[in-house]
Amino acid sequence: MHDTPEPMPLADEDQAVAFLLDLVRALHLAYLPANVVEPLMRGAARGLGLRLELFMLQSFVATELTSGVRRRVDIERVPFNPHWNLRRTSGVLLVARAVAAGQLRLPEARAELERVVHQRPAWPEGLVFVAYGVYGAAVAARVGGAWRELAAAGLIGVMAGLIHFGTLRSMRMDLQKTFLAAFFGTLMAFGLSLLMPPFDLARALFGGATLLVPAMVVTLGAEELVSESVEAGMTRLTYGLLRFLLLGVGITAAARLWTLFLPLPAHLPASPLPEPVVLALVALGGIALTVCMGGRRRELPWIVGAVLLAFGTQELTKLLFGGRGSPLLASFVLGLAGMLYARWPGRTATTIIMPGLLQLAPGFLGTQVIVALLSPQAPSSGERFFDVLLVAAQLILGLVFASAVAQPRALTGEARA
Repeated sequence: MHDTPEPMPLADEDQAVAFLLDLVRALHLAYLPANVVEPLMRGAARGLGLRLELFMLQSFVATELTSGVRRRVDIERVPFNPHWNLRRTSGVLLVARAVAAGQLRLPEARAELERVVHQRPAWPEGLVFVAYGVYGAAVAARVGGAWRELAAAGLIGVMAGLIHFGTLRSMRMDLQKTFLAAFFGTLMAFGLSLLMPPFDLARALFGGATLLVPAMVVTLGAEELVSESVEAGMTRLTYGLLRFLLLGVGITAAARLWTLFLPLPAHLPASPLPEPVVLALVALGGIALTVCMGGRRRELPWIVGAVLLAFGTQELTKLLFGGRGSPLLASFVLGLAGMLYARWPGRTATTIIMPGLLQLAPGFLGTQVIVALLSPQAPSSGERFFDVLLVAAQLILGLVFASAVAQPRALTGEARA
């Protein structure tokens, strides 16, 4: 049984309801899964003397707020922002926790939320474009590319950054930008093949377009399914798979257009770089990722450490178990690190977990799968597609187990955030 809160004056109630709706919108725009947002919002409502029930999908939020015997239901469509912004995400999470703990009253909470949501970007836009290219090159090295693949991925990455930020103001362009990045990225890769010796097109293309590949969407959808937010998880998972399809359509469309004028370029499998070089490039990619994800300067060493921890743990599991290693064990170690980091005042686990998960999410595997699905000569594509879901499920289970170890008394989304 829930305790019925004492009714507050209508004017105060209206202000509290307006704030909570703004808060849930900000959490939603932070690209957090439903199982994380729901306990945060219930705690914030309790901190303001209200009781809240929340139902959230990717572009839809319904709330029922209770004050005494009065109930208020609000239903609205909420656009989502596919761009990661670690500083904004951490700020919004800290506001929600402070309200739930009674550390911020309504006027102060509203002012702080407005400051967090409308703060200026942490890095100049031109630097972000360069960071997209640097991170694309680092990812190409991480998935087995050599210097030619790195050079091509860097150029494609800058182009992907231009597409992403050029369409960022329109929340309706998320699907289109995946298609555009794949289409123009593939054409750029084909064009570079005329100017460079043969290189591995798949690794170069994935490296350059990696931040627009929807692997994290699939992973978040799997997290919602595992956490029993079934409706939200199915919606997000379907959306992520649609983006994978558009990625494949973009690649295929570019290839068809290219063959109208020239034959497809020769494909040369890449030879991986030496491990110390790859490790250094992954660290450099962590610096670039801090800029791409809007992290604060003081968080840079922690984000680089998270990237290296995720990559190093996964590589170690490959040595122990072979194949793709153990994504479950890698995400478990990453989750523990994130939750230990969150025990410091003013810190959130997302600062560690989000960048680390990008090193583990099955993006390259998913890109290969969607290309195979569009090819009639790929009878095993269904099995490989199951591998994508299997990797995503292992990543989420690793985080769940880490939560059970680090937060044994609070196995909620709020603890994992």
